[in-house]
Amino acid sequence: MSLYWLLGFPGWRIAANLGIPIRIKVDVYNDTEANVYYAVNKDIGLAVESESLDGLVKEIHAAMPELLLLIHSPAQKPEADIRLRGNFAMA
Repeated sequence: MSLYWLLGFPGWRIAANLGIPIRIKVDVYNDTEANVYYAVNKDIGLAVESESLDGLVKEIHAAMPELLLLIHSPAQKPEADIRLRGNFAMA
């Protein structure tokens, strides 16, 4: 079991300054009409999309550090807690 702190919980900035990893919940949805996957997180303003789940994960990991710099200078690389929402057909 590893110790982490959720972004948005009281004291998360203090935890980050102490070097405790910060976990960010990312909700992933599938827009079947547009044939894309998209991910959102209101805490850091994340909104990315991609045609594949693999591409979406890359987009999430590329965007998170930039968005976090806008609200806090992170001591460690953030960890995404990616959650799939809706109906997904796995091939």
